[in-house]
Amino acid sequence: MDYILTALFSYLLGSIPTALIVVFALSGRDVRSGGSGNMGAMNTVRMLKKYKGLGFAAVGFLIVWISDMVKAIAAVWIAERLIGDFVIAVSLATGFAILGHNYPVFLKFRGGKGAASFMGVLLYFSPLAFVLWILTIFAGVLLFEMVELTVRKKSLTLKGVFHAISEQILGRLAGEIAAVYTVYLIDPRLLWPTVIGSGLIIISHHKRLRNQLAHLTSGHLSS
Repeated sequence: MDYILTALFSYLLGSIPTALIVVFALSGRDVRSGGSGNMGAMNTVRMLKKYKGLGFAAVGFLIVWISDMVKAIAAVWIAERLIGDFVIAVSLATGFAILGHNYPVFLKFRGGKGAASFMGVLLYFSPLAFVLWILTIFAGVLLFEMVELTVRKKSLTLKGVFHAISEQILGRLAGEIAAVYTVYLIDPRLLWPTVIGSGLIIISHHKRLRNQLAHLTSGHLSS
């Protein structure tokens, strides 16, 4: 019964549509109507920057990012009090909080990607793992972006770095996979929550990953 309650609470907490609420409150727009259509912090930036300017975009990003982390932190906090086994409690709460965020039942299962929610879990249990997880993914993004630019005989610029953070899906997902081991080295207890969280994040990016691979393939064939 405790497992069911944990899963239910975690899913419902994850389903709170923070990006939808924040973007609508600040601009009167539906965050899903533009940009990537994603209900997360990065698309909050895209929408608010377009309609309200950079200042609103920065504020909106911080509110959504922190709120999405807090949802997952609340889920694992409840799980620890309902379930005695740490790994089971945190894995279950992490997985269902991200599922709720990515596939909210009240919004026709159209949500976000789950990265901020998973960051909340890492930050709650290990700030060091949180920082190294971000750095590992950032390294993957830059590495793949530089390889792609080298193939296309272009140079990496500061503007290109910001573009890569938003659009370099292949590098981000490679970084996600590498970051599993990074987190394990810092706190072995977080291995399974990280495997589950990273797996759900990767699955949520499958369409953008296919699009980027198709773009790279077409670019290579045409060169």
